[in-house]
Amino acid sequence: MMIRINLLAVHEVRKEKNKQWLLQGVLLSFLILIASVLIGFWMLGNQVKNLKKEKLALETQTREAAALQREIKELKDKKEISQNRLTLLQNLEKDRHGPVRLMEFLSTILPVDQLWLTTLKETDSEIRIDGISLSNEVLADYMKRLETSALFKQVDLVHSTQAVYKAMKVKNFTLIAWTKPPAPSEEKK
Repeated sequence: MMIRINLLAVHEVRKEKNKQWLLQGVLLSFLILIASVLIGFWMLGNQVKNLKKEKLALETQTREAAALQREIKELKDKKEISQNRLTLLQNLEKDRHGPVRLMEFLSTILPVDQLWLTTLKETDSEIRIDGISLSNEVLADYMKRLETSALFKQVDLVHSTQAVYKAMKVKNFTLIAWTKPPAPSEEKK
């Protein structure tokens, strides 16, 4: 006698169990995939949020830096204007005594009641002197005094014409004198 065992049912049960495991594995894989995607989206959302915050902070810093740069430019412009004014004031202070000394010198060597100055124009190192003299000799003496002074290096007579002033014959003249550059010790004063 032979015993027959039906092995088909076991095989079908095994197939049924394998199908369940396969279904559970696919379902589990699908859930893991969905969880991974959701976690990925959540992480990317946080990164986007952080990047937006960082962008906002950088834009704020940029605006503040631009405002600071404008303020620095304004301050530099004010500094430059102030520096130019200071330089101008220093030059004016330095040159303030020059015309006073020149007028004082010209008046001290002026022949009294014989020669009068009518105009005096100073342009850089050139000085133009217009005046009236009683004679050519008085004018020549005045020119010689100017040339021998420490202030002038050359004095030239531009013209001399005869004229009548208050019923007197006088000489109208124009002189051009070139000043000497100041000595180094005088520049410091």
